[in-house]
Amino acid sequence: MKTIISKSEQDTTKIAAKIAEKLKGGEILALEGDLGAGKTTFAQALGHAFGIKKHITSPTFVLMKVYELGAQSSGLRALIHVDCYRLDEPQELFYLGLEEYLNNPNSVVVIEWADKIKNYLKKFKKVIWLKIKTTRNGREFLVVRH
Repeated sequence: MKTIISKSEQDTTKIAAKIAEKLKGGEILALEGDLGAGKTTFAQALGHAFGIKKHITSPTFVLMKVYELGAQSSGLRALIHVDCYRLDEPQELFYLGLEEYLNNPNSVVVIEWADKIKNYLKKFKKVIWLKIKTTRNGREFLVVRH
């Protein structure tokens, strides 16, 4: 476990960039935190760190968005952005085709409100939990590898 402090949106952008540098493909970034904790801001910063120019918005109502990365030297081809906030049943995500991206070496999946599908994610090896907590001094990112 490692705790990283973010005092601003710029700090969150730097944190996302450092994490993006370490991702090789097939990872699932499981974001957990209260409403307004910074999950979407982190996902946006991660996408920009991967070179996505498009405005990244939360997929709250569509549940999942796929962002193509183009030719990356790392072999990554897509960032999959998932939001489980309005999810009634985990199966909804799989009807959308999420399973084809999980553990896929050509993609990274970032999941907001991942705690809603925590039991399902236990079967995957490359899950990195980011627990985001709002504090008086900013935000704390607790990074937990499973």
